[in-house]
Amino acid sequence: MTEKHNVELVEIYPEMFTWTFRNTEQNKFDKVYNKTLSYLHKNLKFTRKIDYRKQSNPYKYQFGVGDGWFGILKELITGIHQNDAKDNFKWVTKVTQVKEKFGGLRFYVTGTSDKSWKLIHKAEEKSYSVCEVSGSEVEVGQWKLGWVQTICRKEALKKYYDMVDKNQFTKVTKFEDVWKPTEKSETIVTPKKKH
Repeated sequence: MTEKHNVELVEIYPEMFTWTFRNTEQNKFDKVYNKTLSYLHKNLKFTRKIDYRKQSNPYKYQFGVGDGWFGILKELITGIHQNDAKDNFKWVTKVTQVKEKFGGLRFYVTGTSDKSWKLIHKAEEKSYSVCEVSGSEVEVGQWKLGWVQTICRKEALKKYYDMVDKNQFTKVTKFEDVWKPTEKSETIVTPKKKH
């Protein structure tokens, strides 16, 4: 995912992407420093490269997915933030990892409310019907060669012809052998016009 999208997602709920390093105690100075820096990061963007003391900098968080799932993640993080806010932030959901696995989104957290778990499961399920590269919901399927990936037909064709041009197939391989539409999606066939 591009850095621009990374930062935009973190800006929704920066506390979600910050955690204290293991086996470290924060003294009063560390806590005041980090709280002040958190305020500065939210209000003065040029300060975001400054690191916290004994905890992670949320603005350096990297999402291990393509830009096509930006909309799914934005909706998910906003929903979790709203759920945590309803509980007056008694619990702050902490993200440990966001990645693609077997063609679907994986959003790992340390713990959260039942409402937020439902949002996470809904987002993970939705990822199987959205192209990870382009964000398209039209003609989405699974790339089955090597790394399994959820991509639309257009992106799959680009990838396939790029591999053909670079002679990356050891034997003759048809497009239908490397990309299959998902059961929910349909391939749109446009009727040819008669002249």
